[in-house]
Amino acid sequence: MTTFQSTAHSSIDSHLLHQQTSSTSEKESSTRADLDAFLMDILIEFRQAEQIITRGKWCWSTTELAHHTFIYMHKFTGTLIMNGTESHVARKSACLCTPGTSIELIGDEDHDIELYVIHFDLYRATEKTKARRIYERELSLPVTGWIQGPFYGIQRIAVQLTHLNNANSQKDLKAQLFLTELLHMLWPQEDPTDVVAGQDEPEQWLRSTLQYMRENYMHEIKLEKLAELADMHPSYYSQLFKSRMQKNPIEYITHLRMNRAKELLLTSDLRIRDVAREVGYRDEFYFSRRFRNHAGYAPTSYAKQVHRNIVSLSYPYTDHLMTLGITPCAAQIQGHLPHMPKSLTLPFHAYEPWELGRQAFMDVNPELILTKDNATGKAMEHIGDVAPIITIPWNQTDVFGHLHQIASIVDRTQAATDWLDRHERKAERARKKMKELAVDITVAVGTLTPKGPRMYSHRNFGHVFYRSLQLAAPQRIQSELAGKSPGVGFNWLPFTPGEWDGLEADVLVLAINSMHEKATLLKEMASNPLWNSHPAVKNGRVHLIDWNSWVVYAPYSINIQLDEALSMLTNKPSLL
Repeated sequence: MTTFQSTAHSSIDSHLLHQQTSSTSEKESSTRADLDAFLMDILIEFRQAEQIITRGKWCWSTTELAHHTFIYMHKFTGTLIMNGTESHVARKSACLCTPGTSIELIGDEDHDIELYVIHFDLYRATEKTKARRIYERELSLPVTGWIQGPFYGIQRIAVQLTHLNNANSQKDLKAQLFLTELLHMLWPQEDPTDVVAGQDEPEQWLRSTLQYMRENYMHEIKLEKLAELADMHPSYYSQLFKSRMQKNPIEYITHLRMNRAKELLLTSDLRIRDVAREVGYRDEFYFSRRFRNHAGYAPTSYAKQVHRNIVSLSYPYTDHLMTLGITPCAAQIQGHLPHMPKSLTLPFHAYEPWELGRQAFMDVNPELILTKDNATGKAMEHIGDVAPIITIPWNQTDVFGHLHQIASIVDRTQAATDWLDRHERKAERARKKMKELAVDITVAVGTLTPKGPRMYSHRNFGHVFYRSLQLAAPQRIQSELAGKSPGVGFNWLPFTPGEWDGLEADVLVLAINSMHEKATLLKEMASNPLWNSHPAVKNGRVHLIDWNSWVVYAPYSINIQLDEALSMLTNKPSLL
């Protein structure tokens, strides 16, 4: 949950927050309703966004900020001085400052620095008539000072705004949307654990009973059993449960059952009576009545309905939906998309924390939730009662299989077929151009990750090189692919610079995260004999690509990647 940090970092003076907090609101009373009220009749004007990447001793300062300024320190170890108050920063941090603030950032030596500085202005309507509106500059913000998370969501918006800084088309509108979303992220929200005071470990009773319901919803569950697990009186337990979950325990169990039934109706060929038994109803006619009352459709016709209010918990599947002509009502986003749905701050991996609250999903009222299998468990835990959760397994098929599966669920099979036809014609034209220019090469495609370097096959980063352009992969990659279906069964293998046996290629393509990583890698390649022993490095045929643009293994992104790969291999010189 996004909160405004009312006590400072361990090394940050707490009185700094009092200096920076506007008099219009306090954290304790600030809610989402306060944000809506503050933003009413407000225009947000994007001024500038800058990404700063460097290393070592570094300083950035201004005696008086000209605009509202948000600073996100993704990597920073050093000192921040705000209005004369000095604080040490040694981890991811963010602060929001109003015009007139004096600020100085000093980076320590021998530390990487990556931060984003975003400037914007606010204008409030002081006169509104049918004939005109007059705006005056708004210098205050109810929330300023240090911000605590969600840092992934913050970084995503900071990156998008930095990209927009040099854009020409639709810059202002997109920037306003991103800035509005950022303010919502930074705004304090009511903590649901504060609804009922005086409980010892107030969430333990809830976690244990929710888990019991998820594991046993297909059986009869009595309120008395749940209250016993929570160590409460049944009526008090029911009242407390409803205050936390916005529905009573029986309603929650019913929603779990009905959503599971919807999942089965959409993804299986089970008969209605079998679906009823799977979700805990012995009488299929009673199940059908309950289902109709809950969903508005009979179970026999539910799968034929067109579901448009969809939430995507996976950024590749967001891309798939957009390719099929469906803009999700809310989604995880990565890379470039033709439209921007409401963004959800969600973990990329199963081991990462789930920060987003249930209310964010209930607010958009989804009919369907789409996810990869690695996120199914967390989705069921947090929002299994909100809407049916359809899992599209990630590794069982390739990008084209994902597209067909999603299309069948959202009734867009023809749209999927049309896209595949267009994409194949596009790939065929690209291959023809490669042949016309006599470009006959082997390509090695890798990434540099915190867990070590990887060399990719026909999936993910390697898809457009090996499948779209049909270029040859290094010998070891080809050996690993032998007997496996395209895009399935083998994705990548680790490699160590200098150990190139079977990984030699005419061209080396590496995905990197940042400009700092690019500069470091190029310097290392120029001086390190382990890198220099690769044929592509020796011959100066290395290309570096943006990890964030190439990580999305999905249709819309692949088309963009194909254009970039073709241009890279036929027109642009190597970086070495």
